Amino acid sequence: MGNYNLDTEIKHFLAKYYSFDKIEYPNKQYEVLEGKIDIVDDENAYWGSFEVQIILNKNEYPHTVPVVIEKSNVIDRTDDLHISKEGACCLDIPHVLDKMKRRGIRFTSFYQDVIYPFFANYHYHCDKKKYANGEYKHGFPGVIQFYEEEHQLTNIEYIVSLLKVTIGSPKPERNSQCPICGKPKFKRCCGKKVLELIPYGQERLKKDLDLFTYLLSEKKEA
Repeated sequence: MGNYNLDTEIKHFLAKYYSFDKIEYPNKQYEVLEGKIDIVDDENAYWGSFEVQIILNKNEYPHTVPVVIEKSNVIDRTDDLHISKEGACCLDIPHVLDKMKRRGIRFTSFYQDVIYPFFANYHYHCDKKKYANGEYKHGFPGVIQFYEEEHQLTNIEYIVSLLKVTIGSPKPERNSQCPICGKPKFKRCCGKKVLELIPYGQERLKKDLDLFTYLLSEKKEA
């Protein structure tokens, strides 16, 4: 059923975006599209073009994030421009992409909402020296920034406690005393933050817990 949905979605996409073609790929687990993205602004002024390759995992669709490779070498291969030496594009912070993956994506919508804006944002950055909607730092500093800006969490010890409860099983009862802050009802305090974090998935949160735990140990030793 997943393959049928992806085949249908690709047909819809190719009918809408004529500059793309489906190409043969050695690994039959993947569908691969190649084509050109033309960037225009709100006044229909042309900014530039990119040759790209988009790789989709047939077996995992729709619970997969497309891999996007910029093949035209327009973008310098630097972390500051969110692209690897091989041209793989860092479309967003992994937490946001993991959340999309868990919910399930629709490829055409993902192209319109994530892929195209990534390349449009590059030209905005070239012109304005900043990204239209801000950006996250690379690596763990970006994770710290994400927790602060998206979830208003800055206390490392509290984040570690919160992640332990979020990952743990079973979860505290909604009306039980909060095991994190000690207030009478979990649902009225830290339970709200736990619900915010759950959609990122166990795998991502376990990685975060390891990183924040290490940071906490370093702070205690300093």
